[in-house]
Amino acid sequence: GPIAIPTAVSKTAHARTTATKAGKRRKRRKALTKYRRYRPQELPKGRLTPTRHHFTSFLGNHGAVTCADFGKSSLDPSRVLVVDGGPNSPVMPSIPSPTLVIAADKGFEHARALGLSVDVVVGDFDSLSSEQVENIDPGVTVERHDVDKDESDLALAINFAYRVGAKHIDIITGGSGRLDHLLVGSLLLANSENLSRSIVTHCGSSRVVALGPGQSLNLENIVGCRISLISLEANTRVRTQGLKWNLDLTDSFPPFSSLGLSNQILDLPTLEITQGSLLAIISSPDD
Repeated sequence: GPIAIPTAVSKTAHARTTATKAGKRRKRRKALTKYRRYRPQELPKGRLTPTRHHFTSFLGNHGAVTCADFGKSSLDPSRVLVVDGGPNSPVMPSIPSPTLVIAADKGFEHARALGLSVDVVVGDFDSLSSEQVENIDPGVTVERHDVDKDESDLALAINFAYRVGAKHIDIITGGSGRLDHLLVGSLLLANSENLSRSIVTHCGSSRVVALGPGQSLNLENIVGCRISLISLEANTRVRTQGLKWNLDLTDSFPPFSSLGLSNQILDLPTLEITQGSLLAIISSPDD
């Protein structure tokens, strides 16, 4: 019968073939990997790398991967102004000129309309066109986030400000737009991260601050204004002075009730909070 002739086998060639197959399997497994929620960042067409700006790409909820170090030395957080997005342009309040202007997504448009020089733009850019993003000044720091994120653009802008050393933040917003964004934008001031921080939101002639135990109402030019206090916790206790209708520590102050709505500031007010937290909204008497 026919004689089987053994074939010479090269160990080197066999090892190379095995390694190639293993590499293909790894690539296939990687290609088939499905991320539960977050998608990779997609850059605008026609650009391979974001060369014109300092970009920070956020991958899921696992922190930032920076393409350039925008260290604290390049940004002055002495007086930070955050310009919120939304459909309506905000009004510039009577505050000292900011040393650092951070725009939250569409807030970039609003800031430009107010004649402000923007230092940082933060957001997922779902409210800015690709052309607007492309035309952002080269010296502006851009922090771009995935659309499927857990924090609002405003929350991300606040976080950025404190990462670069902010001690106080003024936020300006035009109000209007989606009710959920308006509510969350105000409640952000009272969350566990921000309650102890110094943040004032300006909406038209109104100002909003969140206060907890040991904090006082440090706003200027408020005598004669209206004030509304909104309790945020079931155990909130506050003593007020200088208002038309004052509260005492023995008074029950149910959360989200209308008890503190539309009061009047007759004299320089003091708020002593021993438990819980609240929002204080100060409005012009002409509103």
